[in-house]
Amino acid sequence: MRAQEQPGIPRVTAQPDPAPDPAQWGGLRAALVHRDRQVSDAAFARLARELLDPAAAGPADLVGPVEVLIGPPHPNRARVALLLGVLLGDDASSSYLPGQIKGVLGDRLDAQLRLLDRADTEQCLRTALLHLLMHLPEQRDRIMPVVPGDLDEHDAARLRRCLTVPDFTDPVCAAGIGRAWPSPAHWESRAPIIGPVRTGAELAELWDAETAALRAYQGARAEHEIHREFGWPELPEPPEPVEPALGAYRRLLEHESSTGHHLELLRPESGAVPGGNWDRSVTAWDEDAYLRRNLRPAPGPVLDVACGTGRWTRVLAEQVGPERVLGLDSAAPLLEVARAAVPGVLFTEGDARALPFPDAFLGAVNCSDALHLLPEPHRVIAEVARCLHPAGTFTVTTYRPGARAFQRYFQQCHERVFGLRSFEPEAIAEAFGAVGLDVVDSSGPDSFLFLTARRRAAGRGEAGAVAV
Repeated sequence: MRAQEQPGIPRVTAQPDPAPDPAQWGGLRAALVHRDRQVSDAAFARLARELLDPAAAGPADLVGPVEVLIGPPHPNRARVALLLGVLLGDDASSSYLPGQIKGVLGDRLDAQLRLLDRADTEQCLRTALLHLLMHLPEQRDRIMPVVPGDLDEHDAARLRRCLTVPDFTDPVCAAGIGRAWPSPAHWESRAPIIGPVRTGAELAELWDAETAALRAYQGARAEHEIHREFGWPELPEPPEPVEPALGAYRRLLEHESSTGHHLELLRPESGAVPGGNWDRSVTAWDEDAYLRRNLRPAPGPVLDVACGTGRWTRVLAEQVGPERVLGLDSAAPLLEVARAAVPGVLFTEGDARALPFPDAFLGAVNCSDALHLLPEPHRVIAEVARCLHPAGTFTVTTYRPGARAFQRYFQQCHERVFGLRSFEPEAIAEAFGAVGLDVVDSSGPDSFLFLTARRRAAGRGEAGAVAV
């Protein structure tokens, strides 16, 4: 809330506990903790509009929101915590807010830390607070000694990692990069990643990307918990996430995946941020069942394109027989794992944008959990259409953009770190249609997108490829 827009609200100098009495507040601050949810929801939406406005200039009254955060229980406590965390993720070189927020939070840090251990602290507030604290490495020595001992080990490990100031001259620090997402606790029993020697600049880029991934994971989970507990009013779009080295961190993790352990270790977490799958409403069984239900092969081989380590190639082999299945991927180390995991299937290294098959050769094609990873997905779709038998099917599992403003923000953060994308159902259906494929099923909960397409019936026109 802009101070100059609140003439009746004096600037407040942050003081130590006890927290101010909300009964003494006026204006927007009082509305934020109003008992009438319509009033408090509207107040939070207004606060978000003011603080997220990139054109706004001048100092902001940030003491009020922090007082709400550390005040009595109210739905807007968790919302304010997450909003402040989003603002701290902004580019400090183009906004004064991150520095101002850190100053106000530092003055009231003890009260925020006590919230982590209080009985009346909602789980969604605790999760949002951890996301907020992850942005304060300069306060590590104040935060870590008072973190509750019963805090979930993964939450504590993520917080500790995000508050660490890296020393890239330390071999242990350098070796630890790539061993933190989605939590350093996942990696405690794993051997170090043996990769190429990297320069300080490369290590710094990877460290920043890893930190952004951990913050996005925690923030997206907080957004989901707040949505489930209290809901969200309609909000403006947050600023574009600060862009790390696109895809570099994913390539680092893929090196470890050549052992066959990494992807299986992280698979339950892989759909959480892009798919909103925090309640595990979509299981591996659901994805397999969709494939079995919708894959309808015509005569010819069945291709698993971008097959990776063969997770879904195995499902295809069980359905039509391994001798009929082909697996294609551009990463030779992944194919080595796939060959061991699914014997009897012919695996080949290749580019999904230039499939090594004749026209109408393939009886069916599947692309599970991969289209959002591939460069130039419109070319991949066009190649599938070219190679697909007129009676065959093309099945896809991927992601759509999140429906809520903050959900989409954290999804974008995740996409930037891992070099992913999400697809609007209408846009991808248009891209399919442009190359002669009709989408006959488009479904999936939350941000999951399950698709099945067939070759268009003869007589209907085709247009050129559409970018997606």
